[in-house]
Order: sequence, then structure tokens, then C-alpha cells
Amino acid sequence: MAQEQGEERWEQGSSALFQRRKERRDADSRRRKTARKYIKAESVKLEWEDQNGIYIGGLVSQDLGFDNRIIEVDCHIYPSHSHSCTHKHNEAIIIIVRGQGYSILDGERIDWAPGDVLYVGAGVWHQHHVTSDEPAMAIAIKPLPIQEYLGELNIVYKGDKPSPVRKFTVGSFKEEFAKINKGQR
Repeated sequence: MAQEQGEERWEQGSSALFQRRKERRDADSRRRKTARKYIKAESVKLEWEDQNGIYIGGLVSQDLGFDNRIIEVDCHIYPSHSHSCTHKHNEAIIIIVRGQGYSILDGERIDWAPGDVLYVGAGVWHQHHVTSDEPAMAIAIKPLPIQEYLGELNIVYKGDKPSPVRKFTVGSFKEEFAKINKGQR
């Protein structure tokens, strides 16, 4: 239990165990204070991912300098009139910000449009289909850092291919994000 000054009593201990624990906590506190706290839209790098047939860009991840430990956030841009490969992984929350289509989650079709949110449960086979003339943009929130830490990070592909399997053209993240309110629901 913390004292009124906010100092924990074990920190007053003189054992080597308590001292090492305090050193780890102090180092952790310093790392958190110097970690990245924001990213500007022009700094987001969209990269083509052949296996999934999408552009993907990290928004909050450790490799970008954030000290996130539980969740990670990415942007996915799918080509118009395309579908992803069928796959499963640990849980994810997907926020649709542009485009229209549907996802098949364990055989159930769920239609989506901008503003809709999908919850993909752990181990659920799923595939995303874009039916609109414009590319679909989604924000994916996943517990990757904690899964990686626990040794549970996995993604399994069923063996089908995304369509199209060739690269399409997108602008920068900032340009693509600016298109969000131009679509209609």
C-alpha cells in the first residue's frame, strides 16, 4: 500500500531484490517519459503488404518509438472491389473509416460502411471484402505487444490468396485520411 507521499514501502527496503526492483521501475519510468506520445499524419508510412494485398501503416507501435505494451494500432487500406485472404489471429477491433463491403467471420456475413466497428474474436476465421469503387480504409486495434510478450502472437492463413494480388496506388497517409469524409454511407 502506498504511503501519503506516494512512495511505496517496499522501496524503503535494503535488500538487493528490492533495490533491483526499484532500479527496474525507475528505468521503466524514464523510458516512458522519453517515449513517443504522438505521430503526425505526414510521418505515417504506408507500405504494400503482398501476402495480404493491402497497404498497411503503423500508427502506434513500439517500432515507431511508442512505449505501448498492451495494444497496437495500424491503418489498413484495401483495394476497391477486392478481398483479403482468409485468416485468423488473436482478437482485433476494426474501425471502418472509408469504403464499403463486408467481412465473413466464422461463416457469418457482416456488412460494413464508414463508422462501423467489427470485433474479431480470437481464433475466428475471417475475410474482408471491399464492394465499393473506392479503396476501404480501416483502423485495426490489436493486443500485439502483450501477445508478443506472452508468446501468443500468431496469425494463420487458410491458403487462399487476396485479390488483387498486385499492388495498387495510394497517396500518403495524410492524403488518404483526408478522403474519409468525402464518401457517403
